[in-house]
Amino acid sequence: MTSSAPLSDLRKRIETTTRAFLSAFEEGGTQDNASLINRDVTADCSRHMLPASILQAFELPAEFSFDNTTFQGVFAKDIKVLKFENNIMSNLVIDTEARRAAFTSLAEVRTHRGESYPVEQSWILYFNEDGSKVRKVVEFCDKDAILKMASASA
Repeated sequence: MTSSAPLSDLRKRIETTTRAFLSAFEEGGTQDNASLINRDVTADCSRHMLPASILQAFELPAEFSFDNTTFQGVFAKDIKVLKFENNIMSNLVIDTEARRAAFTSLAEVRTHRGESYPVEQSWILYFNEDGSKVRKVVEFCDKDAILKMASASA
């Protein structure tokens, strides 16, 4: 086996985990199963939202992050009133040395009232040693869409 084979395997594993991570938003809603949102993350994964104006809009401290239980609870409320559809990943970059992936996504959010709107986001995922689980998420959100989603699930 060449010395590049393990890095090639790691890159494939990180890409597979990244794609599964993003897919969980759509699958969780389709299957009405909020627990799917945590299937590709470590037990102690933290989720951070940017820009800071989103945290300010919800009156959250600048250092706020979601743990798995809290994020799953928010997602469970969301999928009762809206679904993510056609979630497309673009601009995927994987750094095997740092165990990170970055990408952009575009999804269609459809509410139970029939309204739909696009949600564009950028993501940075930090992985465990073998690339099989996400240990930290940094999500740069479409503020207008996030506020619409929060209003729908309030």
